[in-house]
Amino acid sequence: MREFLRLALPALLGAALGCSRPVRTAQDGGRPSLASERLEPRADPPEGSIEGRVLWVGPRPAPARLATNASVQRVCGPSVADNALQLDGQGGVADVVVWVDAKAAPAPAGEGQVVVLDQVGCLYQPPILAARAGGPLRLRNSDPLTHTVHAVGLGRSLFNVAMPLQNAELTRQLPPEPMVVNIGCDVHPWMVAVVRTFDHPHFTTSGADGRFRLPGLARGATDVHAWHPRLGEVSARVQVTEGVTGADFTFGGTR
Repeated sequence: MREFLRLALPALLGAALGCSRPVRTAQDGGRPSLASERLEPRADPPEGSIEGRVLWVGPRPAPARLATNASVQRVCGPSVADNALQLDGQGGVADVVVWVDAKAAPAPAGEGQVVVLDQVGCLYQPPILAARAGGPLRLRNSDPLTHTVHAVGLGRSLFNVAMPLQNAELTRQLPPEPMVVNIGCDVHPWMVAVVRTFDHPHFTTSGADGRFRLPGLARGATDVHAWHPRLGEVSARVQVTEGVTGADFTFGGTR
């Protein structure tokens, strides 16, 4: 036993001393420790948003009505309210397309948030939409009537479908290039709508009170645009900061 301890003790001491040696790092020529290999998480750059309101100034236009025809009068009456220009009690302008300048690859077919164009009361609802180029457009017929959806863009017919059944739905893809798509009903010519498409996600439309919000924007200067097919386009240069940046637009007799 004494002979065993005499031979084993140096080896045990050497192993213990070896375990107590400091870990060498890349700075002193050794292999980096696990601690030195850890990377701190990289924070995404802060984003901002643009929020504002589209307002009508000056005398308010008189409400307009559109004459229908005999084929729909049992359902919709002899005329329907023109819904292309809608103002709330404080002058907020609904359905104005608002966007910032941005560049992005066109969305592959089928991508982008689904936007819905309904046919309600012998009108397209909403009359003005914004959508991702190449994305889906869902068509719905809520009327107990036959309507058609004829889409035209860049001087060519994109699609033309009949929807004879109430509550029928179908989907069509929008072209991959940005454009203004004009939509009409071949059976009821007073029914019109417009879809403006973009090759980036930084667009929206104003709500019933004229308010809009564009989130997730990079900080820095950018041009913001507000467009309505009857009123034209206005633009503003905005400095986006972290948090909320305000931007209001006006249409009407006095800007």
